[in-house]
Amino acid sequence: MSNGTMAVVESRWWDGGNHSVRALFEAIGAIHYDNPSAFYYDMFVDRSSLSSVLTTRATDGRTQVLYLATHGTQNEICPCHGAAISRTEFRNDLIAANNGSQIRGLFLGTCLTGNVNTAQFLLARETRLDWLAGYRDSVDWVDGSAIDMIFFHKLTAEYITNRSRKRGKKSPKEMAHEAASQLVRLVPGAHSQYGFNIYFRDRVSVTGMYS
Repeated sequence: MSNGTMAVVESRWWDGGNHSVRALFEAIGAIHYDNPSAFYYDMFVDRSSLSSVLTTRATDGRTQVLYLATHGTQNEICPCHGAAISRTEFRNDLIAANNGSQIRGLFLGTCLTGNVNTAQFLLARETRLDWLAGYRDSVDWVDGSAIDMIFFHKLTAEYITNRSRKRGKKSPKEMAHEAASQLVRLVPGAHSQYGFNIYFRDRVSVTGMYS
């Protein structure tokens, strides 16, 4: 059995109970790799534990895409039991963790955080990220989880196909763009209703698939 290049980092969602996206990624792993554990899965409760997970995943020799599943605002990540983590704190921890440039893409599975201002902030050259995806607006948990699963299903297929290419290999940005394009063709409401977008860093600026 083989392994994928994605990692899931999730906080608890509610005080009185919890649903997890873990099963969605186990399904993707089983379908594409015949291995439900093909993706790393970690949980965090506060900035300290998130920072530790980022360091581990950015140096595991495998993870290239990080999926962060938690509550959010326009400027913060909000784990259920911990204090809100500002985008400045998150960026600083990401810069420290990803100094080897192993992580190339970040998907914010959060409400509101995937806006253009946060994308420009987190795609600073120092983070060494090539792309960032997320939602500008509030997202229903079930709808958002389904949309995210489609994106990662398509992205995983892109990585597997790319691995077998001898010529014309796609870059991480190209694979992420193709996965996002397929997603929005299937689920137009991802963008029109929830403000889904994917942003890319080039040499001089940050651009979104949807302006």
